[in-house]
Amino acid sequence: MLSTRPVAIALTALVAGGVITTVSAQAASAEDSNCRTTTGSHDTYNGPSASKTYDSTFHNSVAVPKGLYDGEFTPQGLAYWNNWNGTSEDILLVSAYHDGNQNKTPDGSSAIWGIALSGPHRGQSLGHMLIPNTHAGGIVVTGGHVYVSGEGGVQYWSTSTVRKALSGANSSKTVKPKGKQNLAGQGSFLGLGGGNGTTLWTGDFSEKSHQSMWQYKPSSSGKLTYTGKKRWVPSKTQGMTVVGDKYVFATSSGRDNRSNVWVRPSKYTSDLTDGTSFCMRAPSMMEGLAYGNSDGNKHVWALYESGSKTYFGDKKTLNKIKHIHWAGGSALAGLYGQKD
Repeated sequence: MLSTRPVAIALTALVAGGVITTVSAQAASAEDSNCRTTTGSHDTYNGPSASKTYDSTFHNSVAVPKGLYDGEFTPQGLAYWNNWNGTSEDILLVSAYHDGNQNKTPDGSSAIWGIALSGPHRGQSLGHMLIPNTHAGGIVVTGGHVYVSGEGGVQYWSTSTVRKALSGANSSKTVKPKGKQNLAGQGSFLGLGGGNGTTLWTGDFSEKSHQSMWQYKPSSSGKLTYTGKKRWVPSKTQGMTVVGDKYVFATSSGRDNRSNVWVRPSKYTSDLTDGTSFCMRAPSMMEGLAYGNSDGNKHVWALYESGSKTYFGDKKTLNKIKHIHWAGGSALAGLYGQKD
């Protein structure tokens, strides 16, 4: 993915898709043409290496359920659910919209899919729960509820409702949410926030400029209250999570562009610059991020939408990825402070 950052030279060399190009330096913005782009060799994912740093930091985890792709869904958001059924089994939830026409527009009930992350069923699909039509840009589990964002707000269900649906046979019935709520911004993505995972962030996507995200705290009923905290996010932000005192952002746009992974201290309230962030190039079409402690391992998981029917069969799709990737939480957060 091409992007810009303030630089002190008139011309900056980029490596994009293996071709060296030269672009003019641009004014400060929330992008990053100076991301780590040096490529390496890899066997983790399809297509060209995104960057040597990514290839050494992220690894294959469980696969996105085959039924999601066969059902013509496109994955968007990712959430971690610790001990989801009382048997010490952890799972990942994927929010996805239905795209039967492969035109990148939701055209039916969306869905929440579950994947076993630990225990004897690791890697197995738990099936899905159909939800009302939404782009399903983000998903978070917190405060006894599962939240899915899109179209400027969230829908939410009690964890018991989602647990029951995923524990039973897949149903063609669309499960109505317990509640709906408008939020600041577009609800393009959701991320679990700080405070031991007791808050969530929601924010906006823009291809051309930085945007904002807002922090909310859930009540026991599921209703969200704005905490008053607002932060910058890079342009093209598709997902985010919090690792200790660091924000991690996934940014991407276009099937034939690289993505970026950003690491930035949560204390900063100013716009993103070379001095306040770290960035590395990632494979194309990165979407949601999730963070959690599964089997004693603190990981960040990354989701890609390129495995869907909408994109997998397209020759322009740079990296066709059907597995979720993981990185050590400390290793990823520790990249901040290193030179891009």
